[in-house]
Amino acid sequence: MDSATPGRRLGAFASRQDWLKYGGLLVLAIVAFGVAAIALMGPRPPEETAPVPVSPSGSPSASASAPPSAAAPPATGAPSPTGTATPQPPGIQLPAEPVLLILGDSYTAGVGADQPDQGWAYLVAEELGYPADVDGVGGTGFAWGGGAQDERGEEYEVRLRRIAGNPAFVPNVLVLQGGQNDSQSPDVKEVEAATTQTIEAARRFWPGIQVVVLGPSAPQPLAEELRGVNSAVRAGAAAANAPFIDAVEGNWFTSANSPGFDADGAHPNTAGHAYLARKFLESWAGLTR
Repeated sequence: MDSATPGRRLGAFASRQDWLKYGGLLVLAIVAFGVAAIALMGPRPPEETAPVPVSPSGSPSASASAPPSAAAPPATGAPSPTGTATPQPPGIQLPAEPVLLILGDSYTAGVGADQPDQGWAYLVAEELGYPADVDGVGGTGFAWGGGAQDERGEEYEVRLRRIAGNPAFVPNVLVLQGGQNDSQSPDVKEVEAATTQTIEAARRFWPGIQVVVLGPSAPQPLAEELRGVNSAVRAGAAAANAPFIDAVEGNWFTSANSPGFDADGAHPNTAGHAYLARKFLESWAGLTR
């Protein structure tokens, strides 16, 4: 019986070792499980991104191409909300010492007024107070040289060239008035081209000269008949980038005021010339700077 006692003691010792061994393993397993759980429950690293949604075709969907907060960059060259500014009409830069030339037809000559110097051009020159010359020849125009058959050869460009030959008078501001007689021309395109050519010629004769065009005007009902030639003169001035004062479209002469301003059905009387001068000066004030 004594020989069996050590064997029993050895078995009990082995059982305690097994318990310690397996108990230690259990503790390690519990610790490992806890660490793994903490790692899984912790916050996602900053660099980790959400999975990209995939369309049924297998490619990334369009909604996933950018973060929801990303805004599309503004298109370059897009118009501003206020839109494009409207271009301002051309004006003139008055010289420090203006020298004025007013050239035109019978209106500029003062026909219809009681005295020629009561004509609109003389009144304007007096009001402005510049050294000035007034050159008016009845029956002439930008393309029409005068006479029943356009035979006189007094077109505006021809007369400007003649004035430019006089070195004693050098204008730096030019007002070209007219267009009424150009209505006799069979081709309005010729009137348009002649207007442009006259302005450009003046700039060659006197480099730096400032040019303003006063279109045709007349009491009613003649004024209504001038709309076609008025458009041609206006287009010619625009082609030369010269300011155009539009008496026809501006309705300077109306059916209401024409009886008081009409001298003979084609020219203004003294009151009409004074009215023309006043309207011209109003427009002039908006063109000069």
